[in-house]
Amino acid sequence: MKTHRAGIWATAGVAVLALWAAACGAAEPGPGLVGKPAPEIQAAYWLNAPALSLQGLRGKIVVVEFWATWCPPCRASIPHLIEMNHKFAAQGVVFISLTNESKATVEPFAREMKMDYAVGGGSKTSGAYGVRGIPHAFIVDPSGTVAWEGHPMAGLDRALEEQLKKTPPSKMAPRDQATALALMDRVTQALEKQDFAGAADLLAKIQNADDDPAVKKRADEARRILAEVAAKDLAEAEARIEAKEYYEASVALERVLRLAPGSEEARRAEAKRTELMGDEKIRPVIEQGRRERRAADALAAIEKGEKEMSVEMLLEELGDLADEFPDTKAGRAAAARIAEMKADKQLMAGIRLQAAEKDCKSWLSMARNYVKAGMPEKAGPYLKNILAKYPDTPFAEEARKLLAEIGQ
Repeated sequence: MKTHRAGIWATAGVAVLALWAAACGAAEPGPGLVGKPAPEIQAAYWLNAPALSLQGLRGKIVVVEFWATWCPPCRASIPHLIEMNHKFAAQGVVFISLTNESKATVEPFAREMKMDYAVGGGSKTSGAYGVRGIPHAFIVDPSGTVAWEGHPMAGLDRALEEQLKKTPPSKMAPRDQATALALMDRVTQALEKQDFAGAADLLAKIQNADDDPAVKKRADEARRILAEVAAKDLAEAEARIEAKEYYEASVALERVLRLAPGSEEARRAEAKRTELMGDEKIRPVIEQGRRERRAADALAAIEKGEKEMSVEMLLEELGDLADEFPDTKAGRAAAARIAEMKADKQLMAGIRLQAAEKDCKSWLSMARNYVKAGMPEKAGPYLKNILAKYPDTPFAEEARKLLAEIGQ
């Protein structure tokens, strides 16, 4: 009798599973997927997560499980899946459970069972995976390939441990991973152009590069190249110190710190820089060298943009440079350029005429407006200002005529 009852239940269970599989379009088993690209997943709604896709989870290890609320073995597996999610999520494993049931059925059940991993409902994905019995789980590796399949209570945790060793997943969020890889592309391009400072600056923008195996591998190679360049700069700095070229030595040391932060080369460079800046005779030499560099850069910027400046603006820019850096070669060059320009009477006359045109046009306009408004007494001061400041210009003649018209 006991054997007969067990046989009845087994037959009934197979029948229920067959009906469920048929409803999902997977009554017949498909080909084994291990070693093949995992079919994309789909769900009509999601719980505990935004809409997910395997493409969007590349770089992670993904567990895709098929289940249903009415399935006793599925219910028995849930506490184990919750436990594994807590154990493996921090290591870059994402758990996804898919069912074909409605949200009205699944949502209260998931809340009651405290299912805190991603649940997709109204899913028709089981057919693509050839599922004919539930619960059934698949491990998808970081490249999107199916690495394992079976019952979630029969070796899933051991398979995950082995997969983590074989293909360590990214601990980055997919969006952060994509950003990091895009930055690494730019780092590679900068290195190819031998723009080592630019490469180092881009590399520094990548947060937690070691959390993603692909990013880490490329970042480690970039760090190796930059460390080699930094070692050469450190050797140059030592040679410059020996030659008492202290400012040039400090520049080389700063390059080391920029190219290879945290490296042994950077540690040595920082120690040498501290030693130099602590010497009362050497520090002023380095500080003066920095002023010379800043002044030279400022003068180069002025000369680069000179064609876009008015003569008046050029004089102002050169004057600011000469005032701020009078003790530098570039500051003295700026002062000499100003003196040369001011000695050119024709040039200065042109500047004066430009200033007169700007001021006088504005004052004449104001005066005419007051005359039209019947307030000539308010026009007079503007016209007299033109005569006082620009008496030898065509604008002064126009001002005299207007003063005569209004009787002033």
